Amino acid sequence: MVSFYKPGKKRQPATSRPASRRRTDTPRRSPGTPVSVDSWDWQGQGVVREYPVLFVAGALPGERCSVAGYREQKQVAYGKVKDVITPAAERQTPFCPLADQCGGCQLQHVSADEALTWRQEALDTLWQKQFSVTQIPWQPAVTGPRPAYRRKARLAVDARDPHNIRIGYRQANGHDVVDVPSCPVLTPTLNALLPSLREALCSYPGVRHVGHIALMQGDNCARVTIKVTRTMGTEWLSALTVWGRENQVNVVLEDKDGGLNALHDQGALICETEAGLSVSPGPNDFIQVNAEVNRKMVAQAMQWLNPAGGEHIADWFSGLGNFSLSLAQRGARVQAVEGVPDMVHQAAENAQRQGITGIDWQHHDLQQSAVVRNLVSDGLDKVLLDPSREGAATVCEVLADSDVKQILYISCNPSTFTRDAKTLLAGNYQLEKVGVLEMFPYTKHLEVMALFTR
Repeated sequence: MVSFYKPGKKRQPATSRPASRRRTDTPRRSPGTPVSVDSWDWQGQGVVREYPVLFVAGALPGERCSVAGYREQKQVAYGKVKDVITPAAERQTPFCPLADQCGGCQLQHVSADEALTWRQEALDTLWQKQFSVTQIPWQPAVTGPRPAYRRKARLAVDARDPHNIRIGYRQANGHDVVDVPSCPVLTPTLNALLPSLREALCSYPGVRHVGHIALMQGDNCARVTIKVTRTMGTEWLSALTVWGRENQVNVVLEDKDGGLNALHDQGALICETEAGLSVSPGPNDFIQVNAEVNRKMVAQAMQWLNPAGGEHIADWFSGLGNFSLSLAQRGARVQAVEGVPDMVHQAAENAQRQGITGIDWQHHDLQQSAVVRNLVSDGLDKVLLDPSREGAATVCEVLADSDVKQILYISCNPSTFTRDAKTLLAGNYQLEKVGVLEMFPYTKHLEVMALFTR
């Protein structure tokens, strides 16, 4: 069970240095000097608080290590672990033999429980300072499967050498493709497809014209989308069609212009968002990669926002309706706004198929202040935000001056969330609840959910 951070019990730095030693005239650290790691940041990097502050990828709190790739930028420096001189008790051997090469996971050298706790500590310290408060209203973290959690992935292909075809992920801090015959963070269904998919792809010279491969698993079947750069031969296409039929997998070919051709179709993918509700993502549509965490996230959003019959609630950056469907099912009038027109159309059709009414699906650019002001003027009671990594700066600036009673913000980037939260707090909103969402275990990515009340 995860041990959650409690204010007042956070890890004390191994060393402290008076503020006077952090002046710009302090002698700079020699790149080869071993360092002692004080804490983590929210991305899982070791933090050395001597001047200049040093962020060390691959280091754990309490460790002493040497650093490679040392580089300074103004008041901070960056590097990665070269040798661990004194390891932390929490350090562990990665469960994947490719962890040091592959860029897919960055935090396999520590247990997921410790990683979650340390990163929440880092956010607590950051937000107390940024929000000028003495306590953050933490709620229990939302977690899911570890490690086999990814229902969606994109594999790169390097077939320039026909005797050494590589299919996998990009290397850490590089562009080369790391060959991945098996991936333990994929769902068992997707991982089991890799060997036979590789064989089907590599049986013909045409594999050199494959750009990438997208994997997606629904609750009913899986889909493999193969991006090609030129027209492929019928023999190769026939082999992939047979492979799809034998493995009961949808196989889609995407040409260089984005056109889609189904080679084998088991039926539309169904991805449940909560009991009785689902979305059906297309090959290039966004969907959360962690099915169980997504269902828990939707359930928590409904609990925190507590939609009631007759309330007018906006779901902005609504995608395929991951939250909109649940809001409408609870009787709310939903204003669902998405910036990708194809997704708006698909979401509306999907809701209609499930008999969900009460959702006004709209296509708008939420980076335009005038657009957002007009949407707010429709008399909204509550707003749910689920933006991309860029955050929702324009939206929050408008909401800060609005009469909206509650704002539920789901963020996949704590940095932009911090910026946007400061805007809402300055507009007389209060941070009522916040919790982390472990959507991507063993990676530097971390999501948060926060409830702001007017």
